[in-house]
Amino acid sequence: MLRKKESDLKRPFDRRQFLRGAGISLTLPMFESLSRPAFATLSDAGRAQRFVCMAPDYGIYPGGFFPTEPGSNYAMPPVLQSMERHRHELSLFSHLDHPGVGGGHACSRTLLNGVMANHINGERRRLLSLDQVIGEQIGAQTRFPALVTGNGVPISYTRAGIPVPSVPDPERFFHLLFVEDSADVKSQQRQALDDNASILDVLLEDSKSLQRKLAVQDRTKLEEYLTAVRETERKLLRRKDWLDIAKPKVKAPQTDEDAEEVETTYPYDMALYFEIMVLALQSDSTRVITYQMPGGNRLFPFDGITWGYHSLTHHGKDPDKARQLQIIDSYYLTQLAGFIDRLKTTRDREGRSLLDTTIVLFGSGMGNAGSHSSRDLPILIAGGGLKHGSHHSFPKDGKQGTPLSNLYVTLLQQLGMETDQFSTSNGNLNHLLV
Repeated sequence: MLRKKESDLKRPFDRRQFLRGAGISLTLPMFESLSRPAFATLSDAGRAQRFVCMAPDYGIYPGGFFPTEPGSNYAMPPVLQSMERHRHELSLFSHLDHPGVGGGHACSRTLLNGVMANHINGERRRLLSLDQVIGEQIGAQTRFPALVTGNGVPISYTRAGIPVPSVPDPERFFHLLFVEDSADVKSQQRQALDDNASILDVLLEDSKSLQRKLAVQDRTKLEEYLTAVRETERKLLRRKDWLDIAKPKVKAPQTDEDAEEVETTYPYDMALYFEIMVLALQSDSTRVITYQMPGGNRLFPFDGITWGYHSLTHHGKDPDKARQLQIIDSYYLTQLAGFIDRLKTTRDREGRSLLDTTIVLFGSGMGNAGSHSSRDLPILIAGGGLKHGSHHSFPKDGKQGTPLSNLYVTLLQQLGMETDQFSTSNGNLNHLLV
């Protein structure tokens, strides 16, 4: 139960005023008028076309998330009660994790790549994350091949092993996607892009002479550096290409709370993030979004919460702390359920619901925050044209479960990518989901 809004916890914010800011004309045109190669859609109607990941830093309390029975007739766990109406559009998994990933807070960063930064022996390319792989394949023709938003720990990494910067608040997220910059601002952006491109040209030219002078082991390091430079160069060219292409104009989101004052700080901003995500997918501004949900020790303004979030995760099996932690977890899953509602009722340009064409991943690289364990990760998949409705429980080999990357191989294939391997995978889960 949410506590009544209090001035010391929340500042008033008018949702409509925010979404109509900057003189935006709120209409949703037919995007066929923007027809050009960059706006082409995928033609295979049997495959997913989009991917969204939502990741809480501290995972979810295991006792409230995992069903006790496998199969399709499982009892919905307490934290997932709000997902009951989506039972047939989702799949739950027990005993999936990343082999070789140890404990500690750093395991949260490994959700989408399956490796610890201190285990890569200097090979930063191994940090490449699932969302960025997907973005390279299905997002290359959109304005934003892959977007990262929210304030959690970095879980998205480029091919050069660099954490992807996150858009940290919904106002900037909306502005980035839908608010047109002035001519002067675009001119400044174009000049900055040209200047940066010139600097990269010099760096690449200088590296050619340097490479001949280096020992073999140093050439490897230099090549990783050059990969990052080339990656940056491609992004600069893309940004310049899109400067003169108008951003889509969108309708303001319509929700039950439109007439109310809406808080824009965590966790109340989650619904706003999700609304903007739906608009981003519907307008084909991007096809890949990662939402990093923060940890920290904030005191959630909910009825029944008397401890900070991080303190609650270290519950030590105290029943009252476990109860309070599940209030927070239930709120997260209630917001996810609302996001799935929006995807189900929103149509893409081919007339299908966004849920049918979007794979939604909810999960964390931390399985049990109380012990900072990376085992038995809380993983939920919804939508994307996959075969849903069951809880899949896998056998364990000692403390080790089935590689989570096996699931990722299936997701990549469902998105049309010809691959049979990702990170630490040793197979796929096609027999369960396809």
